[in-house]
Amino acid sequence: MSVNLLVFESHPVQYRVPVWQTMEKLKPGSVHVAYASDCSVRGHMDKEFGHKVAWDIPMLSGYAHSVLNCENGIPLAGWGTLTGEGVGGLIRQIKPSAVLLTGFNYRFDLMACLAARKHRIPVWLRCETQDHALKRSRLKAVFRSIVYHIAYLAIDRIFYIGELNKLHYLKHAVDAMQLKPARYGTEDRFEGMNTPRKTELREQGRNQTGIAADSFVIGFSGKLISKKSPEILYAMLEHLAPSLRARTTLYFMGSGELLEELQQLATMALKRYNVKSHFTGFVNQSQLASHYLVMDIMVLPSRKMGETWGLVANEAMQSGCGVIVSDAVGCSKDFGGWERFRVFPEGDAKELAVKAESLSVYTRDFDWATEIYRHILLKRQQNHY
Repeated sequence: MSVNLLVFESHPVQYRVPVWQTMEKLKPGSVHVAYASDCSVRGHMDKEFGHKVAWDIPMLSGYAHSVLNCENGIPLAGWGTLTGEGVGGLIRQIKPSAVLLTGFNYRFDLMACLAARKHRIPVWLRCETQDHALKRSRLKAVFRSIVYHIAYLAIDRIFYIGELNKLHYLKHAVDAMQLKPARYGTEDRFEGMNTPRKTELREQGRNQTGIAADSFVIGFSGKLISKKSPEILYAMLEHLAPSLRARTTLYFMGSGELLEELQQLATMALKRYNVKSHFTGFVNQSQLASHYLVMDIMVLPSRKMGETWGLVANEAMQSGCGVIVSDAVGCSKDFGGWERFRVFPEGDAKELAVKAESLSVYTRDFDWATEIYRHILLKRQQNHY
């Protein structure tokens, strides 16, 4: 048995599975994905969401895969919770032309790298590491840098996800010739959906939640945790122009430990500003589209606690939402110049309000981001030829 690429993944990830499925369609038999665990399929307790999570989309179909079940304790809970058991045997069985790692977060990843090197198989890497997502002490930063310098010596090719990711590799002595772009993306849940259908779903969603047709809906999507800083949306209200605030609704899609605190803030906002809030609770993958259509803009106000990219920004733009992110969010460097994308300083509620007001002047356009993306692709193709 021989394939071109053997991918080592900790577990099935909802935004990477479509990549493997597409590769299989384009070149059947070219890819095989080895999972240390299938916990995201069978369900596992996600402490940040606050309950058991099992994604409701096909995660193990449409491409060749193996589940090694090399778990030690609670999977994904730490470095040693995914071991390298079975990695070497699978490499010998499949005989790939190259091995792709999607992280260095677990012992499993290291064992896959070492086994590939042992068999003289090229090792590729695609992960979202960057140097601006966390605040670190000087000592920790130096130690981290040394570790990465050593680790990257074992890598033959690296696919960078965004500009900050690319800068990270260059900073840690990776030769520019080893770098190739492989941008982050999410499955387009709106593909093939025409404007009348999107409008219908938007109206249905608003009617079901009692949101007026002319309401300006400022949304949040993700885990309701300190890292994401969703509470800043209530601090923002004080700085919004009264005319805009009077027609604003806050819309929280997700669950987490801050839910009770946010609900208390919602009660206060209703009393003080007459601003209503809606909480959807946890939303599974197949139901995301309609919620994004309800929103006018989506805000990701994360702190410097590890928001290396921020994929909800991709999802929101696919739905036509305007997007605001803090400068702690990795994708701010890649999308910051787009027409309806804004970046504000981390923790600055006043500046967040300014950015929200700048986006409130636009009429809802489901395709603005798609049109920009198509223009970028066309330009790349023209440059290539």
